[in-house]
Amino acid sequence: MSHLDILKPIRMFGYFFIGVGVAGFLMHFAALNDARYSAGFQLFVVVLSLLHILIGLGVILKKNWGFHIFKFYLHLLYLAIPIGTYVAIKTLQYIRTNNIERYFR
Repeated sequence: MSHLDILKPIRMFGYFFIGVGVAGFLMHFAALNDARYSAGFQLFVVVLSLLHILIGLGVILKKNWGFHIFKFYLHLLYLAIPIGTYVAIKTLQYIRTNNIERYFR
């Protein structure tokens, strides 16, 4: 199996993160006129959207920092019981068994 095939699931996570970040920005701009959309929540949405886009780009571009932030995100995902825990366990297991870290510089 070539290294591109091995990295495909990780790249898909990168695209997913970018999609989530863009969706966060779209929701932010759609809700700007809502009176219940406070400044604190606006900041929260913008920061999380930027974080997701940053993680996605780091993973897609195979940057070492992107990989480590992605792994940290997966460890945080353990707390999202039950689906997040399952996704985190399976993804970290995939990373370990295929030694994915070697492809990130």
